[in-house]
Amino acid sequence: MMRNRRQFLAAVGSTISIASVSGCLGVLSSSGTDPRYPGGTVVIENKGDQSLAVSITIVEDEYDATIETSVPAGETYVRREFVDADAGEVVTLSARLGESGDPATFELLPAGGENNARPEIARLAVQNAVEASAQWTAERGER
Repeated sequence: MMRNRRQFLAAVGSTISIASVSGCLGVLSSSGTDPRYPGGTVVIENKGDQSLAVSITIVEDEYDATIETSVPAGETYVRREFVDADAGEVVTLSARLGESGDPATFELLPAGGENNARPEIARLAVQNAVEASAQWTAERGER
């Protein structure tokens, strides 16, 4: 009886140790997506409780890229390498939530700035689909 208890406690202790070390090293990820995206990627997070239609275009005429999608409540949509530009070139994104309303614009450096700065990805976090409240942020991307 004592031997089985020791084996059980040793197994539990080993499992906890492995989980702790894996968590610290980032081996066990809490999300199923890769947090590292290439520059020019657009991430749309619907944090609301209703599905949301989103349309994203590029304001500058020399680019011809569009996202037309519906993002379910609590889900994230990712479009890798949505726009590509030269280093230091600013690209303006315009997002429209739902069928009407004013578009929200955002400036992005898809290839990064000059002096070897990291490329950027654009994240659009929608808080409430009914009120169409959203916030753009830029995050570091991968080369």
